[in-house]
Amino acid sequence: MIKTALFKKYRTNEFIQFISNTLMIVKEHGADKLKVKAAYSSLNKHHQQLAEAYKQATQSEITPQLAKLDDQRDEAIICLRQICEGYTNHHQEEKRMAGQTILNCIAKYGNRLYNLNYSAETTALKNLASDLLTEPECLAAVQTVHMEEVVTYMQTTNQQFEELFIQRLKEASQLETMTMTERSQLTADVYRSLVQHVQAHATLSPSELYTGFINHLNENIEYFNQLVDRRKRGEQPDVTAINEEVRATPLEA
Repeated sequence: MIKTALFKKYRTNEFIQFISNTLMIVKEHGADKLKVKAAYSSLNKHHQQLAEAYKQATQSEITPQLAKLDDQRDEAIICLRQICEGYTNHHQEEKRMAGQTILNCIAKYGNRLYNLNYSAETTALKNLASDLLTEPECLAAVQTVHMEEVVTYMQTTNQQFEELFIQRLKEASQLETMTMTERSQLTADVYRSLVQHVQAHATLSPSELYTGFINHLNENIEYFNQLVDRRKRGEQPDVTAINEEVRATPLEA
């Protein structure tokens, strides 16, 4: 049985590398022998188109600016969280409570906001900043632990990121008739078709060829799924084959 690849959780560069690995595995075992030559050719075509679109997107002058702003807003939320965690051990009850109030506010949007895709993080930080600066209890807590500057910086960099991200989407729409997400979805569909063909042949005509291929493919799937697991735990993923673009909108399953 071929394992399920967690496409919803893969970033664009990870997905492209995953498909690239899949194509190499099919080639190694023989597309003709596996009886998936047509599916292999189709997947190869869509992979090339996706990789080229990704390359064009990463060459945009806006991309490094987005990455810088993303790092800055990530640093702000991490700073805010870590300092407030420290305040929960403060000897003054007022500051302990203030630290916990802010942490509770952050927790409403998730404990690892910096691991969300770009759009999701933008929305979460926008709402979080609004809560911290407008809700009386939260604002009082922010003032008690003197985090006004950090929260304002987080809000400002997030706003700048959102404006630039919209600008980049506009730029991309002028160059591309199909979005990155649409290309990724289409490529994922072709991959699933290839997998279905393999599983059908392996069921009707079981052999060492299909067993070896499926085991090899599952190793690739498990590797990329583990990247997702490590990211959830806050560990750095180690996919380096293609430079990181925007943390793309997660793919549909």
